[in-house]
Amino acid sequence: MLQLLPNTFAQDNTQWGVPEGARTRLGRGRTGEIRYSPDGTRLAVASGIGIWLYDTTTYQEVSLLTGQSEQIFNIAFSPDGKTIASGCYDGTICLWDIGTGTHETRLTTYKVSVNSVAFSPEGRTLACGSDDGTVRLWDAHTSASKITPTGHTDSVSSVAFSPDGKILASGSRDGNIHLWDADTGEYKKTLTGHTFWVTSLAFSPDGKTLASGSLDSTVLLWELFEAPPPTPQ
Repeated sequence: MLQLLPNTFAQDNTQWGVPEGARTRLGRGRTGEIRYSPDGTRLAVASGIGIWLYDTTTYQEVSLLTGQSEQIFNIAFSPDGKTIASGCYDGTICLWDIGTGTHETRLTTYKVSVNSVAFSPEGRTLACGSDDGTVRLWDAHTSASKITPTGHTDSVSSVAFSPDGKILASGSRDGNIHLWDADTGEYKKTLTGHTFWVTSLAFSPDGKTLASGSLDSTVLLWELFEAPPPTPQ
């Protein structure tokens, strides 16, 4: 459901108690992930009542996407910026048309919360991690389920594609990071080093390094590809 908001609504409390150096206050209710659209014209804020969309020229609310029944903590824009995916504590994943604000489809309903969503770089695949310990991949255009890699022993809290779209990384509450072939779901490797919940993952632009954050208060950098041996002289 799309709710269009009058400009006067945004003027009520966006400046109340704003810290020095901050431009304005965005969002209402408990806030989850925030994401800029690829073209930079929209800022999306996940919240307990839906997804707020802001015009980045004025930072005024332009719409509120609602339809999921509980807190939305994780969102992702498709690479072309036309679609936003949202994972919710009610176990649902929704795809939204940004241009119209319409709810396109609901991929599935889990019995547990969806903790992370990510589009592949070319936009054809959507990955998600959930409290049931699985990583699931979906065709973002047809909404068909593609692959369900398994191997984590606790909830999956973060998923991320490598820049070339060939590797999918998943971080879990079990403290491990698994690497998967993004096309086949084949298990490739486990990265161990964190002592607690892996909460976030990010690939470097060249895809050679993976950064991981954890509730053990550490950030680790993983070199995914060994340097080639030196050329004999």
